[in-house]
Amino acid sequence: MTKDMKNTFDPAKIIQLQALCAEARTIAVLSHTNPDGDAIGSGLALSAFLKRLGYDVRFFVPNHFPKFLNFIPGSGSVEIYSEACESAKPYIADADLIICSDFNEIGRLEKMTAAVEANVIAPRVLIDHHMSPPEYELSFSDTGYSSTSHMVYDLICAWRGTEAITHEIAVALYVGIVTDTGNLSYGNVTPGLYRAVAELVEKGAQPVEISKAVFNTQSESRLRMVGYLLSEKMKVDCDIHTAYITLTRAEKTRFNHQIGDTEGIVNMPLSIECINFSAMFIETLDCIKISFRSQGDFDVNLFAREYFNGGGHKNAAGGRYYGPMSEAVARFEEIIKTVHPEY
Repeated sequence: MTKDMKNTFDPAKIIQLQALCAEARTIAVLSHTNPDGDAIGSGLALSAFLKRLGYDVRFFVPNHFPKFLNFIPGSGSVEIYSEACESAKPYIADADLIICSDFNEIGRLEKMTAAVEANVIAPRVLIDHHMSPPEYELSFSDTGYSSTSHMVYDLICAWRGTEAITHEIAVALYVGIVTDTGNLSYGNVTPGLYRAVAELVEKGAQPVEISKAVFNTQSESRLRMVGYLLSEKMKVDCDIHTAYITLTRAEKTRFNHQIGDTEGIVNMPLSIECINFSAMFIETLDCIKISFRSQGDFDVNLFAREYFNGGGHKNAAGGRYYGPMSEAVARFEEIIKTVHPEY
């Protein structure tokens, strides 16, 4: 258990979680739409841990996750709700316990939301590091953690000790940690996190292999898309320390866009010397999905909540705009003139 734990995983709450699991015949572990490495890593690790304790557990996500995460042990057991709703919907609706991992707004489950809302009996447990958590029967919520996977590590250690960290769990948690911290380079990287990472490596996680799989394995079309976006689509305004990138549906088709291909692109403009606020606008069938990243004190969580129907963390958040790309960008440009970050 790391020293970052504070009171998040105090014995009384662990006992309460143990009691909820003991009373449950079936447990549904859920994570958010467009699942990233932290969503898949934390969900797989938690599910594997509970299964080893003898519980009937199934892990569901609303849609597909990036192919580069397929190397994680147990990834084949993740159930994609959009493809398996006939069996997933009744299991979730009738589950005795629902555990929400790496999200705190039920709307982030998209079509899976209806199955969760149909279950009015099962207690809900939250394990998450985002701001503004909901009121659940039991919540492990701490924005001081850089990833939900680090939280799951501390939860497992508080429940059963480091002896419960198997090779399978170690790999899943390591992937979740490094994807949400930019390979241990973002904020909230603490001594406790490094102690957890050291333990995961001792349990069999291979940093070099995982780093290659997660950060240095991509298709030619994805690499060409990144080059095109940085060369042709990135707008930079050093006067207000802001940059943004747009990606249309036509451009996604042009570069054979696959799930996960835009991961990390929004961070790239932050490497420009004068930039400390970056945004990426991605056109989908339903809306313009927007990612925000910042350095320093500019709070993109508040920015996303106030202007773009979103939220997240202080330096990493997301939002949506329901309208054409041109309107989304125009609104952003107008707002940033008066709410621009200091350099």
